[in-house]
Formats: sequence, structure tokens, C-alpha cells
Amino acid sequence: ESMVFLNRGDHFEGRALPLEAQLAPAFAVCVGDYDGDGKEDVFLSQNFFTVNAESSRCDAGRGLWLKGDGRGNLTAVAGQESGVKVYGEQRGAALCDYDGDGRVDLVVTQNRAETKLYHNVGGKPGLRVRLRGPEGNPRGIGAQLRLMFGQRAGAVRELHAGSGYWSQDSVVEVLSTPEAPTQLWVRWPGGKTITVNVRSGAREIEATMEGGVNVLH
Repeated sequence: ESMVFLNRGDHFEGRALPLEAQLAPAFAVCVGDYDGDGKEDVFLSQNFFTVNAESSRCDAGRGLWLKGDGRGNLTAVAGQESGVKVYGEQRGAALCDYDGDGRVDLVVTQNRAETKLYHNVGGKPGLRVRLRGPEGNPRGIGAQLRLMFGQRAGAVRELHAGSGYWSQDSVVEVLSTPEAPTQLWVRWPGGKTITVNVRSGAREIEATMEGGVNVLH
């Protein structure tokens, strides 16, 4: 059974994923806000064809978008709605904003088949955030970041150099903006934290370890 484990501070709460996530094995797991509503969603790459002669191949998945409600509940989104339909043996998957429009795009690889790139055209644009780290870690890998909306905090993201199944998401994070953000909070590797103001109307910013912020767009 495929599950998600929610961090409750002193323990993890396990919840089974929806039925659609149980129909085929999952490999890559990508967490991002695909529709820009301020609630984190999940994408799963699916299927497994290399089975023994006595077993049927696991091919019931087309790649699955699970829409989050912000409280840990996930609902499967049909391919007719999400646009994601990958019928092959999916493996690596990664998130990026390849065209710089502030929406999270998706790339999915397959064994013995073409790589699929899905351009997000329906999500609400968010804020593109880059980090400028120190020598030896110029991209700030390992840093955690989140937007602040006055007293309310958005979801935490962590910059990583690998995830899922042989995959790596973009180092430019797209943080959702269901309302206008006021600040960006960053915890750098080593524990240093900074909080910088976000200028109204900014679409892309770069934050430095020293607490500086550059508006790029």
C-alpha cells in the first residue's frame, strides 16, 4: 500500500493514498503546488513492466496528480483534467519552471520510450525564488525557504540535489502566492536564518546568505 506520512512534531501519522495511487507501483514522488492555490500537491510516476512470466505487468497508471487540501488530504485528479497521460513505464520525474512564467512544469521519463514535458497553463503564477549561497554551495542546496503573508506562513520547501527516482528538481523554486507575500524566510545549511522583505509586484527574486535580496523581475 502506498502511503504518505505526515510529520506531527513528535510522531508521523500514516495515511493511505487514494485508490488511484494503489493501482500501479510508484517511483518518482514530486511535491509542489501545481495549481497555485497555496496548498501542496503530489505527482507520482507509475507502472512496472519487468515482471516474471507468471505475473501480469503493472500498467494501470498514467502518472498521477494528487491535489492537496492543505490539511494532509490528497485527491486524485483525472488525466482528462490534469493533462498528464503517460502510458509507458514511468520512472524519473522532476519539477521546473522551464519557461519562467511562474508556474510549476513537469517532466516525466519512461523506460524505452520518450521523455514527456508538461507545460503548466492553468495554475496561478507564483514567486520564483533563487538563492545565492557561499563558495562551495552557490545554489544553496539544503536550504529551507518559505513565504510569509503577514503573520501567516506558507509551506516550507527544501532545495535538494536529488529526489524521487534518479531525478533532480530545478534549483529555482516556485513558491505559491494565494495572496501577496510580505517576506521570505530562509534557513541555510548550518542553521543560519534570514528574513527578507518581498517587494510588491515582484515575480522573481534572489536572496543571499548575508540577508540581501535582489528583484530580478
